[in-house]
Amino acid sequence: AATLARWIEQGHDDAGRPLKLLDTRNGFEVDAGAFDGAVDWRLQKFSDFPAALAAHRAEFDGHTVVSYCTGGIRCEKAALVMQGLGLDHSYQLEGGILKYFEDTQGRAPGWRGKCFVFDERAGLDTGLAA
Repeated sequence: AATLARWIEQGHDDAGRPLKLLDTRNGFEVDAGAFDGAVDWRLQKFSDFPAALAAHRAEFDGHTVVSYCTGGIRCEKAALVMQGLGLDHSYQLEGGILKYFEDTQGRAPGWRGKCFVFDERAGLDTGLAA
């Protein structure tokens, strides 16, 4: 989380490569909140992700790509797909958005809106409050 926050604030990774954030969540989750400028393919379900990435693979050449999701599960799966397609500078936001909020103590550089969660809270702000 600290590394991603630094990269967002710098506008590039530590090697100077431009940064692309890749949202692996479903479209309705993205509507609640997302990182500014993140790639959003309006996914209906995560199983649509590998085909979408393959179709857009060339757009990530020369970039550092960080996938993100709510709590970390889809991020890990997305990272494997990215590596399988040869994206050498691809990473996942470990622990997802919720861990990012926690680790950045609510500051959450680059984030706008709320994070949709699958329980009665519906959306959490950067301070992890409903």
